[in-house]
Amino acid sequence: MRLWFAAACALACSPSVSAVVLTTQGRGGRLCSARRSAAIRLQEGESLSDDEERDEVNDFRAQLLRQFGGDGGSPAASSAAEGSGGAPKIAKTLAAGQVLLAHPKRFCSSNPFARPVKDMNRFGLQGPVSGMGMPPDVKAQMLPVLLLIEHGSSGSTALLMERRTGALMGDISMEDYGCVAISPLWLGGTAKQSSLFVIHDVDDIERSTQVREGLWLGGWTEAKPRVAESALAEGRFKFFLGATEWGPGQLEQELESGAWLALDCSPELVIKDRVMGWQPGKPKPVWTELVGMLGDEAKGLMEMVYQADDDA
Repeated sequence: MRLWFAAACALACSPSVSAVVLTTQGRGGRLCSARRSAAIRLQEGESLSDDEERDEVNDFRAQLLRQFGGDGGSPAASSAAEGSGGAPKIAKTLAAGQVLLAHPKRFCSSNPFARPVKDMNRFGLQGPVSGMGMPPDVKAQMLPVLLLIEHGSSGSTALLMERRTGALMGDISMEDYGCVAISPLWLGGTAKQSSLFVIHDVDDIERSTQVREGLWLGGWTEAKPRVAESALAEGRFKFFLGATEWGPGQLEQELESGAWLALDCSPELVIKDRVMGWQPGKPKPVWTELVGMLGDEAKGLMEMVYQADDDA
């Protein structure tokens, strides 16, 4: 399986976790390299059944929620999690605010001439999404899905939507992010690794930039007091470390070669909390979710991942 995340990504799925903790400096939009270890560990030789492990995780989460004054959710967060805001639609031209969906024919093939995207390292991949016996859900989870936050003649910038760093925002700085301490920190990409990005759907936050209608970037310093006072739900904010970049004309070339589907998605689909709604044993990768919502228009894409072999 040719995939790397940040070091803590693999650890996030393990019962023995060693989290990399980053600290903030300045206004909280830049990260420095100071690290320390934080872990919830089983004693050596100890093991838990799936049910016991799940219960311990749920108990720990409930304890954190009580500690930081949460109740496991809010009307606004629940609305974002349950509502889709309508099915996504395939766009004909690129624009900021769209979601880029990797085409399996271009990312899964072992034939290098069928892969117009040469530098897959940007997406946390070391090669094609392939491998003998790789479960379809794992393959779907590896296929990049990105939110395009900037696009123009000088290039493009996007954020990966399904790459976990294994860290929570409280690990970074309780002073700056204590009110969203149990929110996950996502890996936006391998570029700008000293930068922290926040996406939200609140339209009246100063010093935030509109990405598209209903979707905004930045402004955490101004939003933080309102989140701390529960005037804004923490589920309306998603945080990303680093970004993914394309040079001038590069993304257009990849799109024309069939590497991507550009989707017009509702802000609800972008902000949706897929962590809180996750059910053990029932993973649903973002790629699968969005392709499924496209219906018959993208039926062939699903078959490439869930039915065909690796050389699709």
